[in-house]
Amino acid sequence: MEPRGAPEFILEAFADPNSVRDVVRGILNLIFFLRFFPTVPPRTRDVLGLDLAYVAEDEIETLIEQRVTTLVRQLEAERSQPHHANHSLQHASSGSGNGGSGRGQVAVKFFEKRRRKAWYPLRSDDEVCWENWVIKVTVADPKTEGERAKVRKATVTTLNNTVFKIITLVNAHKDHIPPITTTDSNPFPYEININPHKSAESGWAARIGIY
Repeated sequence: MEPRGAPEFILEAFADPNSVRDVVRGILNLIFFLRFFPTVPPRTRDVLGLDLAYVAEDEIETLIEQRVTTLVRQLEAERSQPHHANHSLQHASSGSGNGGSGRGQVAVKFFEKRRRKAWYPLRSDDEVCWENWVIKVTVADPKTEGERAKVRKATVTTLNNTVFKIITLVNAHKDHIPPITTTDSNPFPYEININPHKSAESGWAARIGIY
């Protein structure tokens, strides 16, 4: 159950088939780095010339890798369908030509645990979403050298803009972050969904909570 007013932030990711995995993984890692509140040593990875921070935690890295792999497979399947064969590749002002394309979404939610009040001794917790990130992913499949150059330029530009937007949003929106009331290594459970409208029927949702 999600309260009204839990903010939702919309991001864009654009890439060719060879770089979409790195781009989406880099965006997800940055979101988790900025929303992982325990003290962690600063670590970065190069993504298309940008040094993006990440959390060196096995649970987070494994979940991100699994979900990105699922997304890439879904995008590959979509792009291989006949009705996608001649889609126009248009993104911002890139003018990237014609070829196959695919689209998908990644949703990241952060939850707080609230103690449920009950008259009987046995008590349980409710998990309430306090923040939601949606990454809209577009994959372009350029066919010529000219198209590849345009797609590459659009990919770098979009990634730069998205990174700047994430940092701006995190700095501008702080009041909704719940108080930390536990000494556990990570106070807030989280969830990553691939193509959320399909996750319920396909089992692509996963939640990790460290309590």
